[in-house]
Amino acid sequence: MPTKIILAGEGGQGVQTVAKIIAVTAQRSGKNSSYLPAFGVEQRGGVSLAYLQISSKPITYPRFAKADMVVAFCDRAIPAIKDFLSKDTLFIYDNSVIKNKSLEKIKNLINNYLAMPALALAKEKLSSKVANVVLLGGIIAHLKEIDYQEFEKTLLEEFADKIIKKPEIKDLNLGALKAGIEIAEKFNKEETPFSGIEATEIKTNFSKEKISWQRFPEYCKGCGLCIVRCPTKALQFSRDSGFLGNPMPIVTIEKCIGCGNCMQICPDGAIKVEKST
Repeated sequence: MPTKIILAGEGGQGVQTVAKIIAVTAQRSGKNSSYLPAFGVEQRGGVSLAYLQISSKPITYPRFAKADMVVAFCDRAIPAIKDFLSKDTLFIYDNSVIKNKSLEKIKNLINNYLAMPALALAKEKLSSKVANVVLLGGIIAHLKEIDYQEFEKTLLEEFADKIIKKPEIKDLNLGALKAGIEIAEKFNKEETPFSGIEATEIKTNFSKEKISWQRFPEYCKGCGLCIVRCPTKALQFSRDSGFLGNPMPIVTIEKCIGCGNCMQICPDGAIKVEKST
């Protein structure tokens, strides 16, 4: 029987990259594999799915109704993966990102799970950009029939162009991969309950006389273009995270002149500036 895996997250979290690495590595290890991406028109901000199958026999059709392994990268993935769960499914999720409120919706469907603080670990020890590779490590730990060295090889080939420009990317990704495997191998359900984080209110509105500045966490990917464009240096990165888990900008409203440069440069419509006369 093929191993059926579905990955789900926000567009921009590297869901498709992780899926591609698994599919290619499986083939290199002598297995048959299929990989079917499924996402909307949004390059970032939409839910991104990846259907994977790995088998020693031919795979006749890339989609399936129930999965052996479901991997959730974020809150918005939960509704998308709910129907793929069965009593035998291994549910892997980032418990430093996904909220308890979301997990409550599927709690009765989960018998076997692996909670991984992928983003929290990546931020603390590596880089938030490799949180998806930490989750990849958790998946790899449950694919015993595939050679780990082949996973390393495929991973480095996938990021070869970036590594040439920034050699440190190699160690960051290999470190994230090994960290994910270590978490999975040491995981104990008795010590780690099925839970996530509590929802926290993030301040989004800032104002002073005649000027209001607003940010939208559901759209901000933390690119920092607004910070670069601000003529008064009123913007800086905060500890608050946007939908991809990256730091969002925050305004020192006393410095803001309401020019709107940040709103105009934002590629995702994550900032709104209003100035009254």
